[in-house]
Amino acid sequence: MTTLAKLDANRRNAQRSTGPRTAEGKAAAARNATTHGIFAAVPVLPGERADAWDVHRAGVVASLAPVGLLEINLAERAALLLWRLQRLARYEAETVAGTLEDAGVPPLPSDDPFPVTRDHPTRDGQLRDLRRELREAKQELAEVAPALTFWTDGGGAEVGSFAVAETILDAAYGRAVAAEGLKSDPPEFGGKAFLRKLGLGGTAPAPVAWTRELIGRGLMLYAEFAHEPTERFGAAVREDVEIWAEELERKVRRLESECVAVARLLDTRVERKRVAKLLPGDGRDERIAKYERHLHGLLTSTLHELERLQARRGGQSVPPPVVADLNVSVEGPG
Repeated sequence: MTTLAKLDANRRNAQRSTGPRTAEGKAAAARNATTHGIFAAVPVLPGERADAWDVHRAGVVASLAPVGLLEINLAERAALLLWRLQRLARYEAETVAGTLEDAGVPPLPSDDPFPVTRDHPTRDGQLRDLRRELREAKQELAEVAPALTFWTDGGGAEVGSFAVAETILDAAYGRAVAAEGLKSDPPEFGGKAFLRKLGLGGTAPAPVAWTRELIGRGLMLYAEFAHEPTERFGAAVREDVEIWAEELERKVRRLESECVAVARLLDTRVERKRVAKLLPGDGRDERIAKYERHLHGLLTSTLHELERLQARRGGQSVPPPVVADLNVSVEGPG
C-alpha cells in the first residue's frame, strides 16, 4: 500500500526532473504517449535511418502542439504521411538518376539534314568520317601551302623539301598530261625515267636536295612535253597550285563547320534524351503522381481534423464537416 509520505516524496522528485535535453531524448519522449499505438512501429526501410525518423517525427509533433491522445495520434499520422512523401521524392530522384545513365545518342531519323550513307549509318559514324576527312585535308594543305610560299619567296631558301617539289612538279605533270597534241606521255614525277631525264642517280626522289634550279629543270621538262614556253608554263602551274591551295582552304573551313554542326547536334540530342528521362516512361510516372495525390489528400484531411479538435478544445464553435452525396448519370447519344 502506498503511504502519503511516499506519494509526497514522488511528487517532490518529479519536480526536480527537467525532462530530456538532447534531440534523441526529446524524440524518444515524444513517443511515450503512443508506445503501444498504431504508430508504435518505426516506419524505417532499409537505407533509411531510424534516428532521422525520430527527429522528423518529434519535429512534426512539436510543431503541431497536440494535447491528448487523439491529437497526438493525428500529429503522428501527419508525421508519417510527410515521411512517406519525402521517401517518394527520394525514390523519384533515384529513378531519374538511374535512367539518365542509360541515355545515349539516338539513331538518325529519315528526315535528318545530314544524309546517311553506308559509311556512317549513325551520327557518331558520320562525325568520325568528317573528322578523318578534315585531318586529311589539313595534311594536304600543310603540304601545298609551303610549296606556294617557296615558289613566291624570291629571296628565301634555295632548297625545298620533297613535299614542296612533289606539289609543284605533280601540278606540272598534270598540266603536261592534259596538253593538246601530246606526242608521247611525260614521265611521272619521282619515277626512274623522270630522275634520268633530270640527270639524277638513285631510284628514290625523297633523298634528293630539291633546289630552285632543280625544280626549274623539272618545270622545263614538262613544258617541253606540253609544247609551251617554260615561263608561260611555269606561270600556269603556279596558278594551278594557288587554286589548289584555295580549294583546300575552303574544304578545311567547310569540314570544320560540318564537324561543329554534327557535334552540336549530337550534344543536343543527348541532352534532349536526358531531359526526356527526367520521369520514367513506362507508366511509373503516373503511378507516382497518383500515389503522391493520395498521400497529400490523407495529409490534408489529417491536418484539418487536428485543427478542428484543437479549435474545439479552445472553446471555438466547430461546425460538422460537410458531406455531399452526388449521383451522376451519363446518357449516351440517342
